[in-house]
Amino acid sequence: WLLDATPDLKHQLNLLADDLVTHPNRPQRLRQPDGIFLTHAHMGHVGGLPQLGPEALDAQQLPVFASEQLIDLLQRNELWQPAINNLNLIALIPHQPITLAPDLHLTPLPVPHRDEWGVGTFAFHIQGPTKSLLYLPDIDAWNQWPDAETVIKSVDYAFLDASFWSMDELNGRTAVAHPLVTDTLTHFAHLDTPIILTHLNHTNPLLNPNSPQARQIQPPHFQIAQTGQTFPL
Repeated sequence: WLLDATPDLKHQLNLLADDLVTHPNRPQRLRQPDGIFLTHAHMGHVGGLPQLGPEALDAQQLPVFASEQLIDLLQRNELWQPAINNLNLIALIPHQPITLAPDLHLTPLPVPHRDEWGVGTFAFHIQGPTKSLLYLPDIDAWNQWPDAETVIKSVDYAFLDASFWSMDELNGRTAVAHPLVTDTLTHFAHLDTPIILTHLNHTNPLLNPNSPQARQIQPPHFQIAQTGQTFPL
């Protein structure tokens, strides 16, 4: 199962080659994933969908879960038709769990995030047989989501929006609504839940492990997400 269809989708699928194994009918290709869950409509989260189309993966009835409004937006846009015609688009209902396996469940949680098309944004709460995690790559501000602390305290791992360390990274561009990492570190410093910082913008100094900013991240309470990490559930 994948969370979001990023523009790097083909590379991410290749990272999962040992788990996906080969396609049952096309040995030169990987088996398609069991499904994809979309948090919202921004480019970093849906930009990989065209790679599921006939020119690339040629996915067949691949379940893609999204808000009802996002599904409607995709279906109304002719540009997306080749990519989505052979997908099985399934509407997510806020707070209603989806069963992925007998002991694995995903629940979409609405969160406030800039919404140019009125399709909403979800975080995902995932409950495994022994542990749980929160996947929340985008939010406008922590104080706009009253349930933030309660939800984060309830999980074993929290993957949180770490887009920007400082608004100076934007070099005069209009500010984009995301909590700064410095705000997140302060806001949740008192919690025991391990917080994994994800969704880093390419300007974020945390991408350089030798930067002064990266040295301020103190594991195990705060961590910077790394490619290839696994978190048992």
